Amino acid sequence: MSTRGRTIMYFDNSNIFQGLRDVNWRIDVKKLITKLQKDGDIWQTHFFAAVTDPPRFSQSNFYKYLKQILRWEIYLFPLGSKTLKCFECGKTRRVWIEKGVDVAIATKMLTHAINKAFDTAILVSGDKDYLETVKTIKNLGLRVEIVSFRHSLSKDLADESSAPVIYLDDIKADIILEKVDTETEKLMSTDS
Repeated sequence: MSTRGRTIMYFDNSNIFQGLRDVNWRIDVKKLITKLQKDGDIWQTHFFAAVTDPPRFSQSNFYKYLKQILRWEIYLFPLGSKTLKCFECGKTRRVWIEKGVDVAIATKMLTHAINKAFDTAILVSGDKDYLETVKTIKNLGLRVEIVSFRHSLSKDLADESSAPVIYLDDIKADIILEKVDTETEKLMSTDS
């Protein structure tokens, strides 16, 4: 029997996307949900991402798939850029940065916690920026489980998980995206 109770998942796509770039494979989100639900139903998922302006076609259709097929709540934020200057050579370059995602996730989690919308929050991220949010939620008597890549997980955040951390690396065989499924292909082949 699950000890999770009512469970909401919060997915930090910016953090996980960076982790995926480091390991060079992709997650099948349907398989991920199936794997995580072995410990109890997840009745709602909130997905947060930063997008280019205008969004890339494949990006938009992936978010449409999450919303229409999986029924996830989607929150998109503009992807910005900033200029970095090398102190050694003096050259500058523009880099993409995400703004607002971490604050939005923390705010949504805290709002739900205060309103007792869940018994357990699953945070799919390894970002230390969530440490105080997680501590506050736990101080309210609620649970927070952490799901992350091993290489990008803050030790402090891992120590606050209410259950053993689920490492995406360890469940790769169960969640790897082998090929795009037909429902996703249909969405990605349409322009609407």
